Amino acid sequence: MGRYTGPKHRVSRRFAENLYGSKKTPLASKPYKAGQHGRDGRRGKASTYSRGLNEKQKLKYYYQIRERSIRRIYEQANAMPGNTGENLMQLLERRLDNIVYRMGFAPTTRAARQLVAHGHVEVNGRKTDRASYVVDVGDKVAVRQKSKAHLQVQEAIAQKPEQISYVRVDLEKVEGELIQIPRRKDIPVIANERLVIEIMGR
Repeated sequence: MGRYTGPKHRVSRRFAENLYGSKKTPLASKPYKAGQHGRDGRRGKASTYSRGLNEKQKLKYYYQIRERSIRRIYEQANAMPGNTGENLMQLLERRLDNIVYRMGFAPTTRAARQLVAHGHVEVNGRKTDRASYVVDVGDKVAVRQKSKAHLQVQEAIAQKPEQISYVRVDLEKVEGELIQIPRRKDIPVIANERLVIEIMGR
């Protein structure tokens, strides 16, 4: 699957989760999966492989990445010491586009990816337009001076985003810093990465 650019609400209904952080999600009034048995959950028992595939797809949609990207990140996570599943989540969470979203400089993950791709973001004072750039502890991430008046940036800041424990943010300067590697319990993504690791390790 390439990077998904279709209807985001359809995906959110499929997983019964607001994957894109949209305020207008239909899940606000229908907090269950789409379909005849979406409300009661009677869809039959899924196999372990099916559940693992479902969890992997969820991560790909949430972080807006392609199959080859999550495969590459899995291989990096597997080569690192420690728990592979937690490593995977940490690498995904430290992607530049996601860090921009976590810092509250964009209203959604899609908008954050677009900001980065269009050259509105800099890391340690240098323009960085690669969404897959992995932010390290101590890296300074900021919206470039000429882009601070960008409508989406100003709208996101006006929403006063929830503070995340592993980033320090200055909304007035529209800049922030990754202060620690995120622990799995602090990453606000509902996913069973153990199942993802199992199917990717086959």
